[in-house]
Amino acid sequence: MKTIYYTDELNDDFAATNGIKTQALPPDYKWIHTGFLWNFFADILYYLIVFPLVKIFNTIVVGLHVKNRGAIRRLKSGCFLYSNHTMHIDPLLSADVSGWGHRTYFMAGNDAFSIKGLYHLVAMLGAMPLGYDMASMKEMLNTVSKRYHQGSCITIYPEAHIWPYYVGIRPFKSASFAYPVLLNAPIVAMVVTYRKRNFPLGLIFKKPAITIYCSDPMYANPTLSRKAAKEDLRNRVYLWMKETAEKYSTYEFIHYEKENEE
Repeated sequence: MKTIYYTDELNDDFAATNGIKTQALPPDYKWIHTGFLWNFFADILYYLIVFPLVKIFNTIVVGLHVKNRGAIRRLKSGCFLYSNHTMHIDPLLSADVSGWGHRTYFMAGNDAFSIKGLYHLVAMLGAMPLGYDMASMKEMLNTVSKRYHQGSCITIYPEAHIWPYYVGIRPFKSASFAYPVLLNAPIVAMVVTYRKRNFPLGLIFKKPAITIYCSDPMYANPTLSRKAAKEDLRNRVYLWMKETAEKYSTYEFIHYEKENEE
């Protein structure tokens, strides 16, 4: 079994960048496209090409099972999905979980928008860049609000960094919970867990299969201040994710061990 050594649960990142050089967003970056042709081709790409392929890929290759998917399907509005971050394909998983009825968007670092030639494709698939100054943070909030009110699911990875196949839940901050507090929007927490493949698929696919557990919807406490409501939501989501991971995420494919501090 492979072992990865870490020093900082909040900031260590073990994602393979494949030589991508992260670049800042251009000043004229268009957060929301209103043109008919752009949105027409974005919908064709998402609903008729990518989404069906994602379903096939997740079913055959990933071996995806989803528990309590109905928590999202029963919602009459958009929602925020908060998930642990253990794979580059996490956005494909959340798109599958939310299903056909909810267009899925996801927060992505600027490295996702630094891939030469794929700038618009990434945006069409639902990636939303993180704001880096006051102006871009305002644009990001406006974009998130619009997508939510369109009935979409917005996936956030509060752990921020990828730890491949990690079975626990790492500590995370409350900053990303500002959106559901401001919008009074439902949150569905998700925990990606891994399971050993059964015969005969275990002979073909060496990596573990995935089961995702979804919580029932959670809402911000309206009696609290915004700051306190963020902390309260963060604590409830973290507790549910941690307890769920401890109960169901029992198959360790990669072992993580903290380096000794001298």
